[in-house]
Amino acid sequence: MKILIASDKFKGTFTSSEIGKTISEALKIYAPTAQTEILEVSDGGEGLIESLRGRNNYSRWKFLSYSANKARKVQSKYLYNIYTKTAVIESASTIGLSLLRKDEKQILKLSSFGLGYDISRLLEVRRPKKVIIGSGGTATCDLFCGGANALGYKFLDALDNETEPIPENFMKIRKIIKPENPVFENIVFETAADVKNPLCGINGAAKVFAPQKGATQEETVFLDSALKHIAEIIDKDLGINILDIQGAGSGGGIGGGLKAFLNSEIISGADFVLDSLDFNSKLSKADLIITGEGCFDSQSLSGKITGEILSRAAALKKKAVIICGKNNFSGELNGVEIMPLYNQDEENYKNTKEKISQTIEKLLQKKVIFS
Repeated sequence: MKILIASDKFKGTFTSSEIGKTISEALKIYAPTAQTEILEVSDGGEGLIESLRGRNNYSRWKFLSYSANKARKVQSKYLYNIYTKTAVIESASTIGLSLLRKDEKQILKLSSFGLGYDISRLLEVRRPKKVIIGSGGTATCDLFCGGANALGYKFLDALDNETEPIPENFMKIRKIIKPENPVFENIVFETAADVKNPLCGINGAAKVFAPQKGATQEETVFLDSALKHIAEIIDKDLGINILDIQGAGSGGGIGGGLKAFLNSEIISGADFVLDSLDFNSKLSKADLIITGEGCFDSQSLSGKITGEILSRAAALKKKAVIICGKNNFSGELNGVEIMPLYNQDEENYKNTKEKISQTIEKLLQKKVIFS
């Protein structure tokens, strides 16, 4: 039996690579004759750089940059192909939520300045023709205004005084001024988004994702209004309406902001990674695909890597198994076996490796896997 393993990270605990190796090791014990291949995957959030590293002539480099709170320096990562002059930046490696301490997760004060700094340094050092930016996994909800500020955009209040574009100041901003002779002109930008959510509203960046980043209910309501306010100024001053763009809410509005400030096209991060890994060709030769993530729910089917893998498996009529920390999906998926490792009452992921091993044994007993 040929088994392809391509699991997303278990957020905050295990990387895609670690989960893949754990599943492979369990298969060697319970199905020793099975042939396995591991793919490290990402949908544009954490792990994007590592999933593509060493492929498509990409080499990895680093910058000393700024975290989302700007007070602490971080080592951000990017990839560069010297032949095509294409760069890949991972937002989460600079302004990622996982890089902050609990006391630093003050969402109204956090900024994407570091991501803008990364872009400016990249354009200065490498002079690429194309830059692809993974938008997921950020700590921010600032519509890339901080990043735009680092690239020369000015944000003015009612008295034409410059204002730091962090969310707590958004309602003061009345005007946005584009830089003269910007360094980013004539560069092609693409945003590898991990979700399809719009910028504002019930499914927007604030109401869906801000609570996951530590926002209170009051802060969430304020952020939704503040993002809409900035979007209206962007429409007035830059002539771009981002309120109805699919994926604009990715990365706390990074998707919409990159479109507004850098004219970046929003693409599916999952498709970008899977196509870069020649996923369909590998899947066509497999009998089974094992994928997964920390929590499988309805959002997993809205642009996330797990959902895209399942979609491709269905198109190729391949059986699929989801190994997840918890299963919060209430529907049914034809041809898919969902195997949660933990029940809803368990707060912390413990003994994940042992539980994965037990799950592989169960799949063998159910004859989903055979040696």
